[in-house]
Amino acid sequence: MSADNAAFDIKGQLRALSEAVGVAGDERQVRRLILDALKDRAQDVSVDPLGSVTALKKGAGASPLRVLVTAHMDEPGFMVTEVGDNGLITVTGVGAHDARFLPAARVQVGRDRQPGVFLWTPIHFSHDRRDLVEPKELPIDVGAEDRGGVKAGPGDRAAFRAEFAELGGSVVRGKAFESRAGCVALLALLAGEPLPFDLYAAFTAQETIGGRGARVAASRIRPDAAFVLRGAECNDLPRREDDDSTPVIRMGGGPALTLLDPGLIASPALVAHLRKSAGAAGIPVQIEAGSAARSEGGLLSLSGAGVPVAVVGVPVRYLRSPYNLLDLSDLENTVRLLRGALAAFGPDTLER
Repeated sequence: MSADNAAFDIKGQLRALSEAVGVAGDERQVRRLILDALKDRAQDVSVDPLGSVTALKKGAGASPLRVLVTAHMDEPGFMVTEVGDNGLITVTGVGAHDARFLPAARVQVGRDRQPGVFLWTPIHFSHDRRDLVEPKELPIDVGAEDRGGVKAGPGDRAAFRAEFAELGGSVVRGKAFESRAGCVALLALLAGEPLPFDLYAAFTAQETIGGRGARVAASRIRPDAAFVLRGAECNDLPRREDDDSTPVIRMGGGPALTLLDPGLIASPALVAHLRKSAGAAGIPVQIEAGSAARSEGGLLSLSGAGVPVAVVGVPVRYLRSPYNLLDLSDLENTVRLLRGALAAFGPDTLER
């Protein structure tokens, strides 16, 4: 672990951010933790009208470059649409969901984080064997006898309820690693020494409903280059004998560099620079040649007159499920990679 990483409590920060609730459009719990972590580590900290947090880390050199690093705060979740007389809560989805995870899943509802579960009829009582259902078809049961026992109302958010835990080796379990791992990496970067240029950070809101926060942040900052930090979906589990598909990303295999996603072709110059920096530092990296997940990098690349963008992913198993797995070594190596790459970043990097 590098000196910078050792001085910053990566695991503790990931635990706090993972257990916070930050469904798109109501990221206040996550935002509060990030604002607290930014004290004495950045300047010009502000919250924009969409709820994104932006900050500046003044550079130590004379480079005129403006480099932006983003990580989104929000997680997919649910919005309360109705509370019934019987105390059951009807919700709609916010962001993309895998419906297989919903039946009987543990959730927390409203600002008081009232515990509950998605209602699901036991199999021996059920005549409807549909495999997949939408959130609006599954009310949440908080154990209330009537609406008076419910501490939330229409517009309040609900999220999966999952406790952070350490598993074997350096593997940890928790929720919302897709967003919070990137936030931790960005906070760790800001906790280090100044870079040769001004570094702008954006902890963005509403990524899971179309990358709205990134679009606004980029239009305000107008960077010369941008790097996106996020969780990258692993595909490294045992397969059937007749499954000849190639693993995409492996947990413990190092940061994942995206070449292409549905909204972005990553800057070849930035990807080459990241790979060169990884090789010089002995950091393992993986190449994600065609991600099925749309990152906020596409919107960043189209801001202003156009911005070169690279996407760096922390490998995460079971993305968008109630429980994710992550190897802390991948998170630490992501911080090391980005710090090394940015320390050697200059105008000539973009010219290549």
